[in-house]
Amino acid sequence: MKKNWKLPMTFVMFMIGVLLASALISLGSDKEPPSKSRSDTLISMIEAQEKERQELTETIMAKREELEQFKLGVTGGEKEMEALQYELDRLHTLSGISEVVGQGISITLDDNTKGYEVAKGKNQEQVKPDDYLIHDRHLLYIVYDLRAAGAEAISINGERVINSTDIRCAGTTIGVDNITIGPPFVIKAIGDPDKMTNILEEETSQYNILVKADFPVKLKKHSKVNIEAYKGGYQFSYAQPKEEQ
Repeated sequence: MKKNWKLPMTFVMFMIGVLLASALISLGSDKEPPSKSRSDTLISMIEAQEKERQELTETIMAKREELEQFKLGVTGGEKEMEALQYELDRLHTLSGISEVVGQGISITLDDNTKGYEVAKGKNQEQVKPDDYLIHDRHLLYIVYDLRAAGAEAISINGERVINSTDIRCAGTTIGVDNITIGPPFVIKAIGDPDKMTNILEEETSQYNILVKADFPVKLKKHSKVNIEAYKGGYQFSYAQPKEEQ
């Protein structure tokens, strides 16, 4: 009886060993070697990083292009603003609403009080006081001569003279745009000093007429003349800006 029991048991153990060996072989064949697995993982990581790097490069290039376009826009805007500012400054100067400085001349005019006293002592009845006073026409004619000589800015006793400036007598004083001024009258002009001086010293100029009449007048050249800004306002009753079509 013992022999019969041992034989099947031996056979069973043999079959279990065979099955266990087969299972181990099967498992070993399904699993990849560790070195190959690590290589595949590294390759995947490298590929992912390369893709990410490419995307970042493309993003950087796009941002650089945007920056260049922005710089061009800013530069163009700055140039446009500089041109507009230059034109605005030029218009301010032409309109007289900006204080200006430059080379020019000054003319000082005063009433001929001394001449009047001498004339009155000789023949009081025939003496006309107005003949020895500076009048609005004297200032106007000198201003006209200065403009003809290319004066770019003019003032009388600190009052800026512009195209619409009104100069007229008001009793014994003179009004410049309704601002009352009196002698001595100091006219300042910015421009070519030599050209303006030459015109004022011509035989028929108003300044030269006053010199010959012994009025206390004086003409002086300056390397630097300051002329104040126009203090008044602009009022248009009829003129209106033309609308662009």
